[in-house]
Order: sequence, then C-alpha cells, then structure tokens
Amino acid sequence: MLTRSDYKKDGDIRPPPRLAGLERISVSGFRNYAHLSVELSPEFNIVVGPNAQGKTNLLEAIYLAATGRILRGSKDVEAIREGDEKFHVSVKLLETGTEIAVRLERGSRKRASLNGADLPRASDILGRMPCVCISSADLPLVHGEPSERRMFLDLELSQLFPSYLRHLSLYKRALEQRNALLKLAQERPQPPDTFAVWEQHLAEHGSSIRRIRSDYLTQLEPHASATHAFLGQQEVLQLVYRPKDEAQDSEAFAVALSGNRGHEIARGTTTIGPHRDDFEILIGGREGRLFGSQGQQRTAVIALKLGTLLHTQSELGFTPILLLDDVLSDLDAGRRSRLVEWVLEHAGQTVLTCTEAEAAGESILSRTRIFDVVDGTVNPR
Repeated sequence: MLTRSDYKKDGDIRPPPRLAGLERISVSGFRNYAHLSVELSPEFNIVVGPNAQGKTNLLEAIYLAATGRILRGSKDVEAIREGDEKFHVSVKLLETGTEIAVRLERGSRKRASLNGADLPRASDILGRMPCVCISSADLPLVHGEPSERRMFLDLELSQLFPSYLRHLSLYKRALEQRNALLKLAQERPQPPDTFAVWEQHLAEHGSSIRRIRSDYLTQLEPHASATHAFLGQQEVLQLVYRPKDEAQDSEAFAVALSGNRGHEIARGTTTIGPHRDDFEILIGGREGRLFGSQGQQRTAVIALKLGTLLHTQSELGFTPILLLDDVLSDLDAGRRSRLVEWVLEHAGQTVLTCTEAEAAGESILSRTRIFDVVDGTVNPR
C-alpha cells in the first residue's frame, strides 16, 4: 500500500507539501492574455463570460503553475500569445507566500522556478501546489486510448510521490536507450551486455511503477465509487489495472525483456513494460469504454477526478485546488445540484468557469468571488 513513508523508501528526502491554495496568479503573454494579475478567494471563485473570451485560459494558467503542463493537447509554444515571444505564469501560494513560476520563450525549453530560483526541470514543481482539474476534455479517460489513462496515473502519482516521478523519468530514459539499440541492431548486431544494462534499469523502475500504479487504483476506487454513487449513478464504479504482460517483479521483468529481445529487434521497439499498460473503468461490471453511454462516461470521469481529490486529501492532509471548466453545463439538473453539494462539502479552494454565474446555484453564489472575463481581461464584480 502507498503511504507517506514511500518518500523515504526511494531516497526521497523532500517532505510532503503543506499548502492550501493560491493567493494570486499573474500572467503575461499567455494565450489571449497580454497581462493579468488576479487575487483569488481561498474558497470559491467563479469565472464568468461568453465562450472564447479566456475563461479556460485562466484555468490553464493555474494548471500550468501546478503541473508544468499545458491543460489542452497542444504544444507548449502554442500557448504563447500571438505576436509575443514568450509567456510567463506565476502564482503566490496562501499561508507560505511561496512563489512558483513557469516561463517559455520561443526556441527555448520551458523553465520553472521556486521563489525566483530556477529548478532543474519544469516537472520539479509537481506536488508543490496539487490540483485536480475537470473539463470536457477529460472524457477520453473513459473512451480514449490507453495513453490517456496512463497519463492520468502518471500525473496524479507524480503530484503525490516525488519518488514515483523519479522512477518514471529513469524508466523513460532507459526505454529510449533500449529502443535506440533495437533500431541499431536491425542494421548490425549489438553486444548483449549493452542491452542488459538498460534492461536492468527498465526492470527495476518498471516493476516499481506497476506496483505503485496498482496500489494507487486500489486505494482510489473506494473514493471514486462513493462519489459516483453520490452523484446519482446507481451502477457500481470499479477501477482495474491491466498490465500488458505478466512480468511483475523486477527479476521476471528482466527475464522477459531478455527473452523477447530478438522479437523486439525485428519490431524496433520495446513491447513489454508499464508504458504499454492500461486500466479499466468498469460501470456496473461492464467496461465503460465499450458499453457506457455518454452520460455514464461523463459521470464516471467526474467521480474519478473527485475521487483523486479525496485520496490526495487523505494522503497530504489538506485539500488540493479544484478546477472545474464549464462542467455544470454538461450535467442534468439533478447531477448539477449534487455536484455543487459535493463541492461545498469536500472541496477547498475552487475555481469554476461557466457562462452564467447563476448556474452554480445560490448555495455557492452566497460565498464566492465572481470574475467577469471579456476578450482577455478579467474583472472582479
């Protein structure tokens, strides 16, 4: 089972973060924002405006500061405002006053900093401001390719456990090296020892990745299932990890890689390992990807994401930031009401986008800060 002691098991000495949200976000040259500085409520924030005005862009800037990633499936450079040469996104955290920044210039790699000091990698900001984001773009979690679900696991686990991010980074490096050797071996034979070095790395880190992923889904399932039921879905929600092959421990992993080497030389790629794994989202015992209606899939995604918030809360001792991008419009009145009730009961700092603030309901409106977005400008009411 995953515990906070996993920080120490893998030589990780960084303590878990103790942050509660963000106080201010400032951006320049990002999407359709030339310059922007917004102070948020520590509780509920509603960002209102017509479509294509910049509501999602504001959420994306927060998500970028939390994860180092662009929210939508586009290249980082595409987030630079048209006519600008760079973007800069920074946040100031509540309580600690810690400042996190991410910047990108055309032709350069993305950089992240903490209190003004550059970090070795942009991904090093993961876990310092944990957040959970739910949007219509999350539907592929149920019906999309396995890569969508692997990315979900990798991001959530990297926010929770820096040791997992280390395993993942080292695994990817070894995978790249072995794949390069496989392609070279198609042209001329390569020494077996050269393969063995990288296969040992793949075995060590790949077995850890599988163990941590599987344990995580086991712990996440009760949270997601309970939330699924609360949202009004009668079918039971289950999460099942599906390894692509049978190699579980590092020894079996290494043997499988060695034994499959000839076949993989012919293909030019590594076919064994967690980079090929998947997990199933079962709705009422049936695979949601194949048998779930769009409504069932949407509810399952929301329950899964909200379940991660509850699980993260139990692991870290505080509640991650919750970002809801135009989610209410996709739900019927009953599920919308239950979602709002859930947010009021369980969420901490929340940023919600919608076309009309009234859609959130009076229970949230009475305790929220509202921002109007028009053509790349954000103004508090």
